[in-house]
Amino acid sequence: MNSSNETPRTPRRRSPPRLVNIVGVRQLSPRTVRVKFGGEGLKGFETKGPAEHLRVFFPDQASGKLTLPVLTPEGYSFPEDLERPPSRTFTTRTWNPETAELEIDFVLHGEGLASQWAANVKPGDQAVISGRPQGTYFLDYDADWYILAGDETALPAIATIIEALPASIPAQVYLEVLDNAEEQELPSLPLVQVFWLHRGLNQAVPGQMLLSALRNIRLPEGNGHVWIGCESSVVLSAKRFFIEDRFLDETRIHAQGYWQHGRLNHPDHDVA
Repeated sequence: MNSSNETPRTPRRRSPPRLVNIVGVRQLSPRTVRVKFGGEGLKGFETKGPAEHLRVFFPDQASGKLTLPVLTPEGYSFPEDLERPPSRTFTTRTWNPETAELEIDFVLHGEGLASQWAANVKPGDQAVISGRPQGTYFLDYDADWYILAGDETALPAIATIIEALPASIPAQVYLEVLDNAEEQELPSLPLVQVFWLHRGLNQAVPGQMLLSALRNIRLPEGNGHVWIGCESSVVLSAKRFFIEDRFLDETRIHAQGYWQHGRLNHPDHDVA
């Protein structure tokens, strides 16, 4: 119960949604599609750094109709008399302020809402995204090393971190994907080592190969940081390992549960 002396918490105000156009679709691998968004709705869009995320809103699965934002005196918002459309969270892979175009990668993993949409979207379609990205990962430019680890869902975030990483800081990158066809070209830096792990079709729960690889890491000397993004239970186990077995300070670990085995809509604030 709140006491009369407590200051009421101000609810977080959602950023106005943006109506955008699909201007390009490119198959990166058999299971990954890159969608390019453009249009006047991206006016004023900006990013602050790597690994940011935003929400993509999808058409109703039953009717196939996409609820569009409308202009109100307070700006664009979804109609109050309609249910807010379903959405999922994704990393902003690239943003080009000169052309006002944004790219987001989608993993095609079956019958999911976002997966089905990405498999069928085409240039000329309309889409709705959240107003501004969140969750910027701020690099420590005085760090002695970085370890980056994840699965297909974390590939875009890890790529943006590598792009922002100073060439003088060494990094080890561990990426678990289905097979070699799912490997993607990553930014090349002289001190960045990339290790691809192929789990194949026999792994009941993805992430176990990644977890095994991380448990065999010998941390470099000095002060470094670990960034992990993959299935939530794997993230939790990896974070616990680095704290309890490698005695790494929790403040030097960024752990993000991107999805959860057996759950369709995992929350985007899962930090293990």
